[in-house]
Amino acid sequence: MTEGPVLIHVWAVEPAAESTAVQRLEELFADESTTDPGFVSARILESDDRTSLAAVIEMRSVEDRRRIEQLPEVRDVLDHLHGAANLVLRLYRQVKTYGA
Repeated sequence: MTEGPVLIHVWAVEPAAESTAVQRLEELFADESTTDPGFVSARILESDDRTSLAAVIEMRSVEDRRRIEQLPEVRDVLDHLHGAANLVLRLYRQVKTYGA
């Protein structure tokens, strides 16, 4: 079975702004992304020192990812967070999975 693409965003954040950034991502996933038929899963990760956040988003296809990122509500959140010192944005293809 071919796995869908995995998009990983990593942002540098000030510790004082970290909870606001997490809240924006939680709202995005609760309101928009998770109801999309191309959505598979999403995770929000924070560093131990609270100076960086990561969002790991799995979609069924690259086309689904492109389409959902063009939705105004999604674009607004991503543009806001990208303006807050986006470090890395990469699209990955899963090669192998271990465990549950």
